[in-house]
Formats: sequence, structure tokens, C-alpha cells
Amino acid sequence: MKLITVEAAFAASDLQAALTLFEDQADTVRKMDGCRHYALFTRPSGDGVAILQHWDSMEDFDAYRASEAFATLGQGLRPIMTAPPVTVVAVFDTQ
Repeated sequence: MKLITVEAAFAASDLQAALTLFEDQADTVRKMDGCRHYALFTRPSGDGVAILQHWDSMEDFDAYRASEAFATLGQGLRPIMTAPPVTVVAVFDTQ
């Protein structure tokens, strides 16, 4: 199983817009093949978000990243990000 974290930074004035974009596509992502968990968190500093995701495989995560939902999210978020997102992929054994 893959544990994916993504952190994205936004100006405080754009944070609510970013959260709305993430929340609008969250249910779609959660229903995708291989998605076990998708949760959104705001940074205590109020300048960004972190997304915690569990995927069955890297192929499932890659399918999400190739999806229309991901493309739509990126189109909305890219213009308001203050820095490129940081993605970390970790592998863990559920046994």
C-alpha cells in the first residue's frame, strides 16, 4: 500500500478557495479504484493544506493523477499556489 502526502501553500486570502476546490473533488477521488483514504487538513499557520492519501498501488495513484478530476483540480489550484506542491510517497505493509 502507498501512503501519499501532498502539501500545498497558498496566500491566506486564497486558502478558502483552495479548500473548496479540494473538497469539490474529494468524493470523486475517494470512489476511485485503489483509493483507501483521502483526507484534507489545513496547516495551523493558515497558509496551506496537506492531503493524506492511501492507495493500493502506485498504478492506482498514477491513474488518479492522469484523471480529469486531478486535471481540473490543478487548473484551479495552480494560479493561487504560492509554491509548487510537495508530494511524498511512502510504502507500508498492512500485514
